[in-house]
Amino acid sequence: MAPSSHPRFGTLVAAGLIGLAACAGGAGDSGPTALKPSAAPRLALGLAADATPVKGQVKVCKAASSNVSGTFTTSLTQFVAPGFPAPGSPSGTNLASTDIEPGTCVVVAEDGGGNGIASDVLLNETSDGFQSATMVEIDAVFGGSDVVGAPVPVDASRTYRINQFHGFVITYVNNVELPPPPPTEVCDFITFGRLVTTVNGQKVVISGNAGGNKPGGGILSEFHIEANGVDNHVAQVDTYGPITAGGALFGLPNSRITTGTAKNGVAVELRLWDGGEPGKGTDWVYVKLNGVEIFGANGQAIDQGNMQFHSNCRGPK
Repeated sequence: MAPSSHPRFGTLVAAGLIGLAACAGGAGDSGPTALKPSAAPRLALGLAADATPVKGQVKVCKAASSNVSGTFTTSLTQFVAPGFPAPGSPSGTNLASTDIEPGTCVVVAEDGGGNGIASDVLLNETSDGFQSATMVEIDAVFGGSDVVGAPVPVDASRTYRINQFHGFVITYVNNVELPPPPPTEVCDFITFGRLVTTVNGQKVVISGNAGGNKPGGGILSEFHIEANGVDNHVAQVDTYGPITAGGALFGLPNSRITTGTAKNGVAVELRLWDGGEPGKGTDWVYVKLNGVEIFGANGQAIDQGNMQFHSNCRGPK
């Protein structure tokens, strides 16, 4: 599988996973198939694991502080030899791929072979934003307890030799500045014509539209709220969208909130809900002018006019 080019994914190649053995001798020892089953390297790519070193395993971790995961491929070559050749020789053949997300670890190779049997695992980290790598090694001690070393800095590319006496955990730290998420489209919109309600014997008239995408960016909206003889004309809104923080009209299907500053400097919050036809007694509004609720905390149904919610996009998508 080819490495991913997505900015969130890079490539860590575990290449040349090499099964090595001293000549076992005896009938039938004629090449790779002569490795004893208990000594043969075993590919364990992609098995979830913790960061504890285990003899016979190579684990790869992506630090939780990273924001880049890694794609890992592993290759395996087995042969019988009278001794250990140089690490990384001969080269292997890619067998599989897996991903490692930040804050997780996987086993990329495993070999439980004994004396004279081991596997070389070549790791090459090429993910975006590579910053550092550390290695923790576990070694068996004859007649004593296993020894786990302190974390040691290592290069992005390195070969690790494992068998039943040695294991490694390699942790990579990567960090790249990810592009900001695309802005959420406003898309839908509401039109409303001369919504009339009465508060303390005085009419409040609301008319205009809210929602949609403005060419070049911004929200297509303009409306008037005439209250107490004052026309609060909002020519450009600051926000428009679903009601997500509770309050008046929250939870009603397709209810919307829009905010902005009127030309006279009054801060305006308008909430709208198209409750169906005919509009009178079914459509609801809520208004706040400079922090003062005009219709109380819950808003109220309109006495005249109509409002229409449009689920389609208006303006450029």
